Amino acid sequence: MSKKYFPIRTDTSCQLKWNWSTLYLHQGNTASCHRTASSEFTVENFHKFHNTDRKQRERSQMLQGQWPTDSCQYCKNIEDSGGFSDRMLHLEIPNMSPPELENDPTSVVVSPTILEVYFDNKCNLACLYCTPELSSKIHQENVKFGNFESDGISLKPSSKSVDHDAYVDLFWAWMRDNSQGLRRLNVLGGEPFYQDEFYQLITYLEQNPHPELELGIITNLMITPAKLQHLIVKFKSLLVNRNVKRIDITASIDCWGEPQEYVRYGLNLERWQSNFENLLQNRWLTMNINQTISVLTIKTMPDLLSRLQLWKSQRPVGHFFSEVSPQPSYLMPHILGPEVFDQDFNKIISLMPEHNKQDSMARSYMLGIRDHISANRPNQQEKNRLKIFLDEKDRRRNTNWRKIFPWLAKEIDHVV
Repeated sequence: MSKKYFPIRTDTSCQLKWNWSTLYLHQGNTASCHRTASSEFTVENFHKFHNTDRKQRERSQMLQGQWPTDSCQYCKNIEDSGGFSDRMLHLEIPNMSPPELENDPTSVVVSPTILEVYFDNKCNLACLYCTPELSSKIHQENVKFGNFESDGISLKPSSKSVDHDAYVDLFWAWMRDNSQGLRRLNVLGGEPFYQDEFYQLITYLEQNPHPELELGIITNLMITPAKLQHLIVKFKSLLVNRNVKRIDITASIDCWGEPQEYVRYGLNLERWQSNFENLLQNRWLTMNINQTISVLTIKTMPDLLSRLQLWKSQRPVGHFFSEVSPQPSYLMPHILGPEVFDQDFNKIISLMPEHNKQDSMARSYMLGIRDHISANRPNQQEKNRLKIFLDEKDRRRNTNWRKIFPWLAKEIDHVV
């Protein structure tokens, strides 16, 4: 197949705005990537989820070279700091443009080629930067301890859309009519491996071959080895029978050691590593790791990247990452200002050799994050909020952030 790149090349154009839709079926909203404002949908207009008024308006703004007024700030900040953003990354990915753009490169009503679905928030972890809307564990914790409000920090249970079951039914109806036009289908959570709908999707693909479809699964890998082995057999059958073109397993992991088990609360690194290295043995799977970079993870990121280099010496492993975005703001690393992470980023960059294009793009992206952090001054209000947040989480979980992050305690106690 010849490579066809996204045809719209204004200063702000983003392929994701045209080709990507994320569906949060348990919440009743949709977005064009993880970092933009969402649009609500209803049972009546579900079929228009890829062409909501907001998405059409933002596509029109990008056609004029404008940044959408209340979206896309994450990429704008990275680019303003001289970095390499998600927007720029996806412009380099070919053969993902909506078919409508072949006849009209200014069209703002198009068909998705990438669909990402959150069936539910059922999850077995309670990651520090996550929300009750995306983690049933956090929801249960907030129910148990009640609402917490302090200095702009709000911890409270989530509310599931009353139309959730109807949205799931509409999703399957849309898939039956439109899924052959998809190039990629991503499944997230919660945790997909704990959700019934994920296994229904596997059955759907077994019964309805999509030989040009790439299936992406984002998982925390906290399942039993026996359950993982069952899934490996299922995945291999899908590929051997050409029911799908490719299967990507993206394992979520941010850093290493005790700090990681604190941040990704409920994670057991020994189990995670065993499952990941088991998957690595199946070379017909496309393997990736994805990091969420927060103020708590940078110091032990070199430990993770050292392991990543070892894994990459055995076989290709994709490396994806981004800062916490768009919230919570008090977990973003730039709140501590420049210099705090300088030595850490020197180590991080040294562990990111440029052996191929993907390596080079990842390194450029990491340099953009470093430069964005360096361009900010310490924010005392956000430091105070981080302390309040961590103290409350410790109270609920019987943990001790000051013991695990003594360097951070000094930074937060230092008033600027």
